[in-house]
Amino acid sequence: MKKAAKYVWAMFLLLSGMSLMSTEAMAKIDWMANSRLVVLKETKLLDDYKNPSSVAGSIAGMQELKTTCRTMESECLASAGGKEYIQVDTWMGKKWIEDDDNITGGGYSETERQITIVEDTKLYDHPNVGVYAKDEPPHETLPPQKVSVSAVYRNLYKGAHTARAMLEAPVWYRISTEQGPKWIVDPFIPEDVQKNERPNDRVMRLTGSELLYDYPYEQAGKGVQAKPGVVQAVAVTGYRVKLQNLVWYKIQLEDGVFKWAMAYPFAEKESGPLMQFDLSNEKITLRTATRYFDIDGDAGRELQNWLQPGSYVADKVNEGWARIQTPFGWKVVNLDRAPLERPQGITITQETVQLTPATRTYYFPLTGEIFHEAGTFGNQEALSFEKWVSPEGVNWYHISTYSGIVWLPEKPLGD
Repeated sequence: MKKAAKYVWAMFLLLSGMSLMSTEAMAKIDWMANSRLVVLKETKLLDDYKNPSSVAGSIAGMQELKTTCRTMESECLASAGGKEYIQVDTWMGKKWIEDDDNITGGGYSETERQITIVEDTKLYDHPNVGVYAKDEPPHETLPPQKVSVSAVYRNLYKGAHTARAMLEAPVWYRISTEQGPKWIVDPFIPEDVQKNERPNDRVMRLTGSELLYDYPYEQAGKGVQAKPGVVQAVAVTGYRVKLQNLVWYKIQLEDGVFKWAMAYPFAEKESGPLMQFDLSNEKITLRTATRYFDIDGDAGRELQNWLQPGSYVADKVNEGWARIQTPFGWKVVNLDRAPLERPQGITITQETVQLTPATRTYYFPLTGEIFHEAGTFGNQEALSFEKWVSPEGVNWYHISTYSGIVWLPEKPLGD
């Protein structure tokens, strides 16, 4: 699995590299790629690019502008006097600006939020691009702490039009410090990663060569050597860092401390937990009621054979599947799906819920598989027999319908 994942990713990078027709050294905006621009410093607005004295005003940096380029049109770009110009939308209408080092591709927005810095981070006076590319390198660093973010700037180099270029684009954050506003680039933000964290019961074997971290993030010198043995995850998170898709599992150590292990490290010298192995009739835990099947991969959502929570003897693990001894013989369970299908915290209830023509029902609370599409029901009531409240505070109700037992969110998802 690990070799296959590396092969697929290598092919992706190869193909992406072949399609990369622009370089960071290009100074000219690509009208097909850069519909949004970022002005770094004050820039003159011209009524007529052919007349440098036709100054209608100026626009300060940093801020985002839209070009007037539309699909299959390139009239927004022009040349005169050995300079390149771009037509942009402004509060005064369409104006022209010079395409120089004051202008980059990408996006800029002001915001207010708190993020956690988890490692020593370099501080910059300005984003190290465009007119600021020759600034002195930073001498200050910020130790781990909470910081306030006031702006976000994604630097997409001029002419970039491939998926790879967009994924590689550095993201700069303007933060408040004792020295005033500073910029940091591409920090790991645990608050963003936590949004992707999902419950997971997968069983893995640690070989002892893995490094375990406080966050799902590799930090030099911060990893703790894993103790060999079979462990069971409590959560999983997946996210992208530039060109890498990362999957991390959260596990609880014997002393009760939670750590993160990377599933499939890309470096050959690194090792991830084993996901396929045999057990010597060792016990694993089903933390919640779990559906069982006859063979791996047979997880049809209509099948509703359930095992109660508890300890079960297991003899084989295959990725998220485990073969266990049950009162019905040897069966397999999907430990990746179990906590999504039957989340912990379900309570018995007898609440009346309202069904409407907009109602969608689901097979399970967290897998996203729709049972009834909108338009199935009229305005009517149903009596629930179970309730679950999601971490986001959404009430889910377990009800019986004319065509099966389903889960119903109190309000349509997305409302």
